[in-house]
Amino acid sequence: MNVALRSLALAFALALVGACGGSARPATPTADPLAGRYTATGGGGAIAAVNALAKRFSESHPGVVFQIDETGSDAGVNLATSGGVDFGFTSRALTASEATQLSAVGIGLAGTCVIVNAANPVKNLNKEQVRQIFAGDITNWKQVGGQDLQIKVFIREANAATRGSFESYFFGGKATYVKDATEVFELEQTLKAVGSFGASIGMATASSRTVSETTVNVLTIDGVAPSPENLVNGTYKVGRPLLIVVPSDAAKVKPAIKAFLDFVRSPEGQKLAASTY
Repeated sequence: MNVALRSLALAFALALVGACGGSARPATPTADPLAGRYTATGGGGAIAAVNALAKRFSESHPGVVFQIDETGSDAGVNLATSGGVDFGFTSRALTASEATQLSAVGIGLAGTCVIVNAANPVKNLNKEQVRQIFAGDITNWKQVGGQDLQIKVFIREANAATRGSFESYFFGGKATYVKDATEVFELEQTLKAVGSFGASIGMATASSRTVSETTVNVLTIDGVAPSPENLVNGTYKVGRPLLIVVPSDAAKVKPAIKAFLDFVRSPEGQKLAASTY
């Protein structure tokens, strides 16, 4: 083989090696079109499910980052309506007026429960006893089988979904509370307050967070525990829907949020949300 042919063969061989990837650069990964930072806010009753759903979605879309805050159901509804956040979440049903401006995706049910300090021997109250305690008609734990201690009542803030569902069931509407009842804000403050006062009682969302708190006990009401099963089958009566809400106008909903809501609606998403309660 002459020199020219040998040179041509060598050049061909080198080109072939290069074509087979010997020196080829790796392909640039395609950017996720959903990537970005997104905000959400709403009621504490729904936040465990929302956090779990957002975490799972971000695992499939690492470029998607959620900032999730607990500000109350009313704030979640108002900010979702105004566009102040990318989506809101609530632990109550939408009003007729709100439903004309927002679309909702259900993520489960939340019970409203009654909690006492972990040192309290009382494990069950009936519906009327609860009403009488919070109204100030029963003022000492010995009146319901407990110790001889004056009852300290903690209630949620006026616009809280927890308080609204509590009043609806136990009072049949707006409640008149004992005069020295102390108002607390959000679930964590409620747990801290009741867990710090041995003779206290309060209202809270019946979530995994509440049940796992070792400083308080969740009471049964008329012998029925606020478990997810009892909420679904209707034997526990104090429940409310958990919702993610976005503007009804689809043009105002970002593509990433639409994709997130598709995941939320899926069997996997619904199962994940249910596992948080």
